[in-house]
Amino acid sequence: MGRVLCISSQTVYGPVGNSAAVPALQGEGHEVMQIPTVILSNHPGHGKPAGQATSAAMITDIINTLRHIEAFDGLEAVMTGYFASAAQVVAVATEVALLKSVHQRLHVLVDPVIGDHGALYVPADVATAIRDHLMPLATITTPNLFELTWLTGMNDIDAAVKKQNVSETIVTSVPQGADELATLLFFDNRKDSCVMKRRERVPHGTGDFLAGCYLAQRLQMEASRAFEAAMKTLEVVIKRSAGNRVLTVT
Repeated sequence: MGRVLCISSQTVYGPVGNSAAVPALQGEGHEVMQIPTVILSNHPGHGKPAGQATSAAMITDIINTLRHIEAFDGLEAVMTGYFASAAQVVAVATEVALLKSVHQRLHVLVDPVIGDHGALYVPADVATAIRDHLMPLATITTPNLFELTWLTGMNDIDAAVKKQNVSETIVTSVPQGADELATLLFFDNRKDSCVMKRRERVPHGTGDFLAGCYLAQRLQMEASRAFEAAMKTLEVVIKRSAGNRVLTVT
């Protein structure tokens, strides 16, 4: 199984960020090293959280130390998600570029966690830094429809994906009529689609969990099969969690 570095938020209550993606990876037997960009008591949707962000300098120090102790030997993938500051993004992008130069076949999954429902929920400079510094390093990306539109400035999904120029793109939260949502996988000049019934009161964290599920499968199989397996797992988790306060990932 693969060795993976995950850089995103960490919550104590309610799995989002690394707290949702890492269990998906570990469930498939992968070894995961986690760096939190922020540690929070809970997702803000449950009320104002307690916690604090990790400084960009500390993230760099952690990665350099891991490199020094040879923890990146056999590294197969890096996954990034939520960032609290533009400085964090720039620091991580610098380190990811170095890792890519050493690990030639490294998967880099960038989940551009910047907004939804027509608006950014991170500062504009964070979103811009993700677009300008991290997205060019991605081999896989998993934006929702709003994020894809914001990152590319384009409303046409196919054209926006082409503009991103990432080998594999999963686009989530694509409306299909009044009561269905599609998730789309673009790779090798083809498009796969999975349509699921829209459910009410689905807890936060499904996007993070799907990104972790897809990467977990992608380290073991080709893109189309990985997408199919990840979506089946996501559907089970959504059915199990709908109506609950938090996502049930295990």
